[in-house]
Amino acid sequence: MEGPVLRPAKGYRVVLLGGAEVGKTALATQFACGRFPERCEPSVEELFSKVIEVNRAPALLEIVDTVGAEHLVTLKDLYIRNSDGFVVLYSVCSEASFQAVRPLRERMGRLRGSRAVPLVLVGTKADLDAERQVLTAQGRALAREWRCPFLEVTAKSKMMVDRVFTQVVREMEALAPAAREAPRIPANALETWPAERFIG
Repeated sequence: MEGPVLRPAKGYRVVLLGGAEVGKTALATQFACGRFPERCEPSVEELFSKVIEVNRAPALLEIVDTVGAEHLVTLKDLYIRNSDGFVVLYSVCSEASFQAVRPLRERMGRLRGSRAVPLVLVGTKADLDAERQVLTAQGRALAREWRCPFLEVTAKSKMMVDRVFTQVVREMEALAPAAREAPRIPANALETWPAERFIG
């Protein structure tokens, strides 16, 4: 008896963008490696990869964590131009990090021109209520303005971490350019078309 046919995973490059110390590395490490990094050593970039299932189809995510690339404008612009989707992060404990995401979103629009910008807005460190400076309602309002999903997460306990990447895949698929129209099938196709072509 033959086993199930495994479909190849569709590949996506997802870039994590946001200010320093908002939790980009913690989010990526918890998602891809299943652990919370107590200390993060700054570098220009970190790459993570993981296959997840979204809408019953596998998706291979290459996650680019722009750890210390905040000052490398050309490198960050290259990521924005050439990537498939984005997770834009701020810390709920830092009003400054929240204010910094708006010019970042404007830059993304300029660099990508008419191309869609599939993104998810994420407020990190949601467990630190005593240090909160940004209300949940503020994040929701900005996401409504940008017409994108919004989540508050806690990388330490993995709360909502997987959901971030499921949502960004859904955004990339929803905003992907429509496929070209399929050719018309001849009237006698049912008699002549090989049966194996009809794959559900």
